[in-house]
Amino acid sequence: MPGYCKHAKKSFRPYARSSTASLGTSWGSYSILYRCQCENDFYSHSNWVELGNQQINPDLVQPGHEIKSIAEAGVPTCSDCTDWTCEGNLLDDVASKGLLTTGYYGSQPKKPIGKCSHGGRFDDSRHREPRGGINKDSSSLFFSPHHYLHNEAAFLAQEATKHFLEKLWQEIGSKQFMRLLDISPSTGLSFVVDTTGSMGDEINAAKYQAREIIDQRRGTPQEPDFYILVPFHDPEFGPVHKTSDPEEFWKIFDRIIPLSGGDEPEMCLSALELALQYSPPYSEIFVFTDASAKDAHLKNSVESLSQEKKCKVTFLITEDPSRTRAKRETLAPDRFDLYVELAHSSGGQIIFTDDKNIRHVAKIIGESSISSVTLFRHQKGNIFSLKGVHQKIKKRATELEVHQFWIDSLVDKVVVTIQGAIHAFEIWDPSGKVQMNKLTTGPLAKIESIGGIYRAFLSSPVHAGKWTLKLYSRGHYSVYIQGQSTLDFLYYFAVPVDGRHPGLFMMDSHPVEGLPTYLVVMVMGLNQSESGSVHLQAVNLEGRTGSLGELELQGGAQRADLFVAELPPTLLTSNNFSIVVHGVDSEGRRLERAAPQAATMVGSLLELSRDTPVFPGRLVSITWKVMNPGSSKEYELKVSSVPQLAANISSSRLQLGFNQTATGQISLHVPNTTTPGSVITVTLQANLLHPDGDPGFAHIYLLVMPLPQVQIFPSPLCSVASADGSCDPPQSLCHSQHWTAILRIRDEAGIRSVQVEGGAVVPHQADGPAELVTYTSDCCSQQAQLIVTNLLGETYPCQVAAPPSTRPGKALPRPPDVKARVGPSPTSAWWCWALLTVFLTIDWLGF
Repeated sequence: MPGYCKHAKKSFRPYARSSTASLGTSWGSYSILYRCQCENDFYSHSNWVELGNQQINPDLVQPGHEIKSIAEAGVPTCSDCTDWTCEGNLLDDVASKGLLTTGYYGSQPKKPIGKCSHGGRFDDSRHREPRGGINKDSSSLFFSPHHYLHNEAAFLAQEATKHFLEKLWQEIGSKQFMRLLDISPSTGLSFVVDTTGSMGDEINAAKYQAREIIDQRRGTPQEPDFYILVPFHDPEFGPVHKTSDPEEFWKIFDRIIPLSGGDEPEMCLSALELALQYSPPYSEIFVFTDASAKDAHLKNSVESLSQEKKCKVTFLITEDPSRTRAKRETLAPDRFDLYVELAHSSGGQIIFTDDKNIRHVAKIIGESSISSVTLFRHQKGNIFSLKGVHQKIKKRATELEVHQFWIDSLVDKVVVTIQGAIHAFEIWDPSGKVQMNKLTTGPLAKIESIGGIYRAFLSSPVHAGKWTLKLYSRGHYSVYIQGQSTLDFLYYFAVPVDGRHPGLFMMDSHPVEGLPTYLVVMVMGLNQSESGSVHLQAVNLEGRTGSLGELELQGGAQRADLFVAELPPTLLTSNNFSIVVHGVDSEGRRLERAAPQAATMVGSLLELSRDTPVFPGRLVSITWKVMNPGSSKEYELKVSSVPQLAANISSSRLQLGFNQTATGQISLHVPNTTTPGSVITVTLQANLLHPDGDPGFAHIYLLVMPLPQVQIFPSPLCSVASADGSCDPPQSLCHSQHWTAILRIRDEAGIRSVQVEGGAVVPHQADGPAELVTYTSDCCSQQAQLIVTNLLGETYPCQVAAPPSTRPGKALPRPPDVKARVGPSPTSAWWCWALLTVFLTIDWLGF
C-alpha cells in the first residue's frame, strides 16, 4: 500500500499546522510522532472509512500483527472521476470483499491502471486513469476528493493515537512516558568544573548546591531528569558523568577533588562542548572556573550548540588575588570576554566573585534551575569582574543610567541581579514608591550584597506595571532580571513547503539569509492564568543596537497556542537578535516575554540526516547537504565525532554559486565494543574560505541500538516476476530498443531502498508481503545488478536481465527464486526489542 507510512519515515517532520508539532523534540518524540502520523495517514489515505468501519483498526502499528484483506497488485480498486469531489469512485467489488486499498501519489512509482490516486491539486497521478482520488486529509474539495468523510477519518485518527499513547504509557510508566515525549517539567542540571589546585573552594560550593538541589527537589515535579558532570583542567577534560539517579550523581561528584598544577589557561570550552552534547534541550549548565579558555577556537561551535539546544550557560568565575595560580605570562584583563559573550548568547549569566563568597553566590544555581522567565537584561562592556572594579571604580566619575522594565500580572518571585562598577542604585515601582540599595529590607524588596554583587528579591505580590531601575555607575556593569510565571513560549524557525501536505517545515538550523523563513511560536500557559485569557499580538526582533522590526503574530486555525510570523527579508548574517513576544491580559494590561537565547542569521544551510539504525560493529552512512541561497561561496568541510571515531567525508572543499546545493556522504564505523544506548555526536563544520565569515555547524546525534533478537530465517528472495521487451540485433540500434523487468523481493526485515549499482534509485511498491521493483533499460545494457537495502541497513544484490530476443514482447515464465546472501532477519520478538529501544531512548533523552 504505497500511500502511507511504510517508507515515509525519512521524510517525516512535524508541520506547524499539525497538532503534533513541538519544540526541542527528542529522537524518541520523533519516533512516537512518526507512528502517530502513520495512524493518521492510514485513516485519511486508505478506504477504511469508506468500508463502513466506525472503530480503529486493531492491527495497525501493532508489532506482530499484519493488516489483512489488502487489495493485491493486479486488483483494480477505483473507477474514473473527473470532478473535484469523487463520491462513489471505489469499485463495488472492493467494498463487497472488504479489501483495503490506498492512493498512489505523484509520478514515481507510476500508478498502475485501475488503481486509486491520492488526489488533490498537488497530486500528478490524479490525471492518469482512473482519475480523481480518495484522500480525506482536509475538508476542502480542492485538496481532498473524499473531503465529505474528513471528520470521520479525523475522529478515528485521534482515537487510534490515544489508544497507542495510552498503551505505551501503561507499558513504560508515567515518568518515562513524560520524558519520552519531552513533556517533563524539568530537564537537566549540568556542572562543568575546573579541577586545578586553586579550585578547592569552588568545587566545595558546587557540591554544596548539588546536594541542596537533590534534597529539596527529590520526588517533586522540579526534580531534574538528568544530572551531568564534566571535570576539566589542562590538558585533560572529561569524562562525562551522566545519570538520572541523584544519589549516584552525588557519589561521583563527591569524589571530585582539586588536582595539583594547572597553569592558566585551561580546557574550559572542550568540557563545556561535551556537557552541551550530553545535556537535554533547555538544560541549565553551570561552569565553575578561575581561568580563561585555552581552547578559544571552539567558541563558535559551543555557541552554535547552546543556541540549537536552547541551553542556558552560566559562568561562576572567581578572581582572588590572595590565591596563587601559576601563569605563563601576564594575563589580559579582557581574557574572560569569551565567557561573557557565550553567557549572553545562551541566555545565561556571568558572575564574578571570590573564594569568600562563592558559596553564597552559588545559590543562583538553585534559583535558576527552576523554570523561569527573563524579564530584562542589559550589559555595559565586558570587564565587570571584581578585580576590574577595584582597580577602576575610583578613577571614574559617577554616571546616572536609567533602565525601565515591565512586570505583568502573571509574574511573581522576581529577582534583580546587578554586578560591576555600581556606586548605588534605586528601584521604583509603577506607583512611584522607591527603595535605595542601602535599605536591605524595604517596601519593595529584600536586597543582598555579596562581594560586589547585588541581589534584589521583589516583595510578593509584585505590583504589575512599568518599573524603573536607576543606576549610579562608574564603569562596566550588568543587569539581569528574571521571575516565575505560568506563561512562557517556545519557538522554532520553519520554511514553507508544497506537496502532498503543504505547510511549514521545521528547520534544524538557524534562519538562513535569503531563504523565506517563518517564526513559529508555541505558547504555554494561555489557559492557566488566574487573570483570565491572554491575547498575544506581535513579536519584536531586538538587536543589540535597537529593534530590527515588529512582526504581527497570526494564530493557528486549529491550535490556540500556536502562532506564526514571517521574518523580514532584510535580515542579514550580521544580525543577531532576541525574540520578544508582546500581548495583553484580560484587563488590557501589557504582557511581554523574551526568549533567553539570541538567534543568529547564517549565510548557508547545513543539514545532516541518516536513514538506517546504528548498531555496534556496523558502518554508518550519514548524508550531508549544504545549500547556498546567496552569493558565490567557497567552503572547507570538516567532520568530527564524540566519542572520537574515524570518519570520512566525500568532499572536503566546495564552491557553490547562487542558490546552488551540494550533497555527499559521511561514513563512520561504529566499533563492536560500543555500548547499546550510548550516543555518538557527529558534527559537520563548514568554514568559509571566501568570502570571510563565521563557520557554520550541523549536528546529528546517533543512538546506538542493540542488535535485534534473531533466529535463522531463509535468506531474502529475489525473483523476476515478468520481463517484456525485445533486444534484437544489430547492436547499433540498441538505444532505440528497451526492455523492462519486474522483480519481486521478499525480505522479512522490510525494504528500505533499491538502487542500481553505482546509479539511480529504483522505485518499489508493496505487493502483499513482498515488494515489486520495476526496472527499465535500453538494449545497450542487457543486464543489471540492483543493490537492495533492508530496514536493518543490510545490503544484498539482485540480478535482472533482458529477455531473450527469441520471444520479444511476452512475459517470461517465472524463473527459479534467487536467494540473496544477507544476515538473519528479525523474529516475532520485535516487540521486546522495540520496548528496549524505548527505554534506551528515554535514557538518552535530550538529543
